[in-house]
Amino acid sequence: MTNWTILTGEYPPDCGGVADYTAQVARALAAAGDDVTVVRSPSRVGPARDPDVRVVTLPDSFGAAGRRELDRLLDTRPATRLLVQYVPNAFGCRGANLAWCHSLRRQVDRHRTDVRVMFHEPYFYFGWNRPRRNALALVQRAMAAILLRSATRVYLSTDAWRPYLRPYASLSTPPFVTLNIPSAIPRCDRPGDARVLRAQLAGARGSLVGHFGTYGAHIAPMIRHALFSLLDKDATVSAVCIGAGSESFVRQLAARRPSLAHRIHASSRLSPADVALHLSACDLLLQPYPDGVTTRRTSVMAGLANGRPILTTSGALTEIVWATTAAVAVAPASDPEAFHRTALELLRDRAHLATLAARGEAVYRSQFALEHTINVLRDRRGAAAA
Repeated sequence: MTNWTILTGEYPPDCGGVADYTAQVARALAAAGDDVTVVRSPSRVGPARDPDVRVVTLPDSFGAAGRRELDRLLDTRPATRLLVQYVPNAFGCRGANLAWCHSLRRQVDRHRTDVRVMFHEPYFYFGWNRPRRNALALVQRAMAAILLRSATRVYLSTDAWRPYLRPYASLSTPPFVTLNIPSAIPRCDRPGDARVLRAQLAGARGSLVGHFGTYGAHIAPMIRHALFSLLDKDATVSAVCIGAGSESFVRQLAARRPSLAHRIHASSRLSPADVALHLSACDLLLQPYPDGVTTRRTSVMAGLANGRPILTTSGALTEIVWATTAAVAVAPASDPEAFHRTALELLRDRAHLATLAARGEAVYRSQFALEHTINVLRDRRGAAAA
């Protein structure tokens, strides 16, 4: 049995991708027989009640009081593996918590603690549009350097972070290992209900496309353009928007194009099981991203885990795994016409859709599923390193 202490800025009932991922990992490690303690920042939502793991809530977000409590906890657990779910802005001080990074380094020096850092994000970019953020970007690079020099294992949520972090590694920094983010949505176990839902949303002979996400400012215009283009070209196609923010997004679409309102539906926020149901009702998922698909896009992983064919985009951060596995159909993020043209071609070729769905699900099981993350964390299986 291994003792784990997992540090995170968020944990359920907090909403967020890191919260969901941390809970998945913590519960899976506990189910494998390990002793797991999660240490999190204070929550605005409420206390965590997790029957599978111990959850400790700090008095502040890894500030002075929080660091003292964390030091006391770690002093009682000298043999622990310390797993940091790292997003720089999640560890207090408005994303500039150098003091916490130094305290982590002192733990390594004092107890030779096995520190494992999972980089969900590395640091802010430099830019001219928000010059005041450049100081924070500089501090976050210093934070990353300290963590890289403290870590006994370095994990990345995507291969795209390798060139971002290599300049801040030292000769003693271990090889980077990519841990693809698994789906936080379970596989749908109600195929009959999915067929009924599809008929309700698209009719007996129509096609149903879907998008799963939060409809943020960068992605919403891409989805809007794709849906309008697709529904204009093919009157048999309907759409369902799944996830938090979908109702507001669909209302905006209906206001712009009242003639299409009856063919565009919203699910709003659903339970994970009902998200899986809605995904399974779709003939094709449209998942464009301005910087391209990556292995940290849990919305794509949810579709793959549920055996859905996916059309997405390639961009600056897209890893080679998507080209080598052909798990998804891809169009350039910079070419919206190619995206909706590819969607039309896929919907008109049911055999291709079925092949794409089967291949995507097989790739998910073989490379992206949670069991692979747990095997790597528990040192049960090797992984590709930098």
